[in-house]
Amino acid sequence: MRKRKTAFLLAMVMAVTALSGCSKSGKETEAQTEAANAATTAAGTEAAKEGTAKTESEKPYAGVTLKYWVRLYPSVSSTVANQGETKWAQTVEEKTGIKLEFIHPTAGSEDEEFSVLVASGEYPDIIEHTWTKYSGGASAAISDGVILNLNDIMESKAPNLSTILKEHPAVDKMVKTQEGDYYCFPFLRGLETPNKNLFSSGMVVRKDMLDKLGLSLPETIDEWETALRAFKNEGVEVPFTTRSEWMREVWCPGFDNWGDFYVEDGVVKNGLIEDSRKTYLTKMNQWYEEGLIDRDYLVADKASCQTYFTTGKSAVTYAPGGQGLGTYTQIMHDANPEITDQSIVSTVPVTSTKGKNAKFSKMNQIFDGSGSSAAISTQCKNVDAAAWLLDWMYSEEGALVNSFGIEGESYTLKDGAPVFSEMITNNPDGLTMERALGIYTRVGAGPRVQDESALEQTYFLESQKEALDLWMKTDMGKYVYPPATVSNEDSDKFSNIMSNIKTYSDEMEAKFIAGTASMDEWDNYVKQMKTFGIEDAISMKQAAYDKYMAN
Repeated sequence: MRKRKTAFLLAMVMAVTALSGCSKSGKETEAQTEAANAATTAAGTEAAKEGTAKTESEKPYAGVTLKYWVRLYPSVSSTVANQGETKWAQTVEEKTGIKLEFIHPTAGSEDEEFSVLVASGEYPDIIEHTWTKYSGGASAAISDGVILNLNDIMESKAPNLSTILKEHPAVDKMVKTQEGDYYCFPFLRGLETPNKNLFSSGMVVRKDMLDKLGLSLPETIDEWETALRAFKNEGVEVPFTTRSEWMREVWCPGFDNWGDFYVEDGVVKNGLIEDSRKTYLTKMNQWYEEGLIDRDYLVADKASCQTYFTTGKSAVTYAPGGQGLGTYTQIMHDANPEITDQSIVSTVPVTSTKGKNAKFSKMNQIFDGSGSSAAISTQCKNVDAAAWLLDWMYSEEGALVNSFGIEGESYTLKDGAPVFSEMITNNPDGLTMERALGIYTRVGAGPRVQDESALEQTYFLESQKEALDLWMKTDMGKYVYPPATVSNEDSDKFSNIMSNIKTYSDEMEAKFIAGTASMDEWDNYVKQMKTFGIEDAISMKQAAYDKYMAN
């Protein structure tokens, strides 16, 4: 009789969610989503009772299969074709009893294929996405009938995550919609600000060349200018280069400028139209003309930066601590053993005032728009199983599997703390540390809390460990705009404004730096930015910020 009741409830879920997948707006959709949520929870509760009555098992949903839509990160795809083939996924299945069928979008087309997925109205059980970037925010994803409101589920089915959020109210606020609703099992870069997980990249500098030139590690724009000119005079072809998307974020903090939304004393601002932006662009144009920065920076990428730096074509770059500072040092040491981790180092973020923390710098947030989190779709066939699995990721056991893998294989316990084994640090099959981690641990984003000690252990050079401490010398945390999204009614207007702003500012700033547009055009440029609506966008972000802070 109980099985018949459960089957009936699940049939209700399928019928209701089929309707919710076709309807995409209004109170009707909200009612359908609520009905789907209630029916699915009822069915899952009934199934859970059966499992408990049978075995009292630690694997209450053993045998359940869940379909999981998620990006396949390069460190994984370089070794296997599907996440399910990794030791990490196999360990998750062993520990939980739940089978995961991973669905991966095509690399490089994740956003486009996500849009196709949403438009199709047919969803897998779990979808991993950066929901703060969903048009209209996560609230819209709920009202569109794509994902479930998790309020009831968080209260009754997610004890591990709920405990974490109760103990860290600032983080709890981050992972809710404007309306105060839970919607995902979040990717969290630690739980306190600041922490080392928030900083993943910084300057990479040829200190051996600075020593030869009698120069100390630069901090301010003037000191960097002196160093770059000295490198140029020493015969370095392109003193500074970095990936195109990072060029502006590196140098504008030296002028107390930030080219995005930020908050100062409760007031939302955008540095793109501030006078300090003009000062920054004027200096970049000067450096461009002198050849101190890469004139091809608009097309620079990871590969070109590595080639430039490791062949001595450049002496400074901005890069990650692992694939940049660590990899470059190893490559150059292999070619010339006299080059060590003391020859290539990092330094503090560029500051306007020597000896003081940079006001701004490239910095992640604990929860922000650069990492995907897992949501349960409205068409999930076993909501309780999905919630249990995702919440398990925040348990002590799940956290160890996510961050360190398999005890006795990829890590051991030393004085009670997990330590990576040579399977990771010196892989017997010749895998790089990055690829070994991709096989044994949960790399990239996903439902988990990043472990600071795991990050530190992947940095095996002293220069890398020192870099982590140096990159934290910033006050960015005081000014960073929180993960607050504009209201649903403003979302379309805001998206249109920012699309025009990004296209126009990218184009004009490139022209200002290259000198194909005179800085005498600055006032007209700012006027056009205002015509596009940047001030309206700031007002919308202010309203979103005020509501976020009031929650």
